[in-house]
Amino acid sequence: MKDKALKLIWKANGYLDAQLIKNYLESFGITVYDFEESVGLSYGLTSGPLGEVELYVPTAQAEEADGYMRQYAQASGQDVPDEDQ
Repeated sequence: MKDKALKLIWKANGYLDAQLIKNYLESFGITVYDFEESVGLSYGLTSGPLGEVELYVPTAQAEEADGYMRQYAQASGQDVPDEDQ
């Protein structure tokens, strides 16, 4: 997706992981849009390009969302996402 009004904030592994993170960000009042291949959802894929779900936020909320995602990544023991993501 190439919309300048939105920024990619996270790439989730599958629908359930994406919904967890989407709900987490929405609990802070951040608008989140998810984009995925429909076949990934249909077959329950969680790895590879067909299982990947991209989460986008409005650019106006991107900095705040980045902060929450850094907290999430640190608390869950995951790598902190790059600044350019």
